Amino acid sequence: MKQKMLILLAGLLGLALGIYLVLHAGFAGIVALLAVAGWGLLWLLPFHLLPLALDTLSWKWLLRGKARAPFGFLLWLALIRESVNGLLPVARIGGELLGIRMLSQYGVSPYVAGASVMVEITLTLVSQFLFALLGVVVLLFAVSNHLLVFEVLGFLFLSIPVLVIFFWLQKHKGLFSLVQNISKQMLDGYDVLGIIGDPRLLDAEIRSFYDKGRALLVANFWQLAGLFAGTLEVVFTFWLLHHPVPFWAALLLESLGQALRSVAFVVPAGIGIQEGGFMLFGTVVGIGPDLALAYALARRLRELFLGVPVLLSWVASESHYMRRRWLQASTGKEGVL
Repeated sequence: MKQKMLILLAGLLGLALGIYLVLHAGFAGIVALLAVAGWGLLWLLPFHLLPLALDTLSWKWLLRGKARAPFGFLLWLALIRESVNGLLPVARIGGELLGIRMLSQYGVSPYVAGASVMVEITLTLVSQFLFALLGVVVLLFAVSNHLLVFEVLGFLFLSIPVLVIFFWLQKHKGLFSLVQNISKQMLDGYDVLGIIGDPRLLDAEIRSFYDKGRALLVANFWQLAGLFAGTLEVVFTFWLLHHPVPFWAALLLESLGQALRSVAFVVPAGIGIQEGGFMLFGTVVGIGPDLALAYALARRLRELFLGVPVLLSWVASESHYMRRRWLQASTGKEGVL
């Protein structure tokens, strides 16, 4: 309950910040910029499938030799994961748990499904770190006052020990077994991870993924390709707004914006934080506050128009699955009688 209240409070504060930024920059001017693009903004929906498809290739490559999940199904799961994390107050973890559940429902071992998502999250953190580092290089050439550069760079280097420890615990110590032991000691023997089964089996699957070596590099390559495709999406969005920006400026916005949103993971959808980041880094590349927020709102509209139908498809799928389970249970009881 405390965690839910924290997420709710963070979301409300972020929403308040976002509203303040929009009003301060001029709501009428932002709406006017969006009106220029009009219905053309709907082209962002299919365009967004490009970076998401490349990211899905990374996931499919990780599952190679472990499970035969078709690409189309994994792409749908990736859409659901993104939509849940972007539209629901789940602190960017609910989508991953749902992806594991649905992959398991498809017939993949729950331990394989959980390990694949866990390893993919780790690779995503590494990819975003490298991508953000490239954004810092762009920032270095874009500004004359390098104080902002040193601040961003310092924060990135502070994240290195976190990434190393996170990877080391998974690879050598068994992260989930460790969490289970700590939780039992703190909660008088209560096993908070009992719901996932045997943490040792999950840790063993995670290690087997990390032993694949070359496959991790290929998966990381596809993730980086997806991040660069996301930069093209930024370029396309500003083109729709009739204010084209160079690729290097779009790269700076996307890379540092992604990093900022990851840091503010406790804020649902990074609301307010993402908008503030676009304003800050937009100023660096000569983008005014109204245009930066128009881009941010165009991005939010894409998340909404794409995410709501995806979430509805998940609800329909979940209903069908529960109905099938109920019918199987009923048939089994009748057979016994």
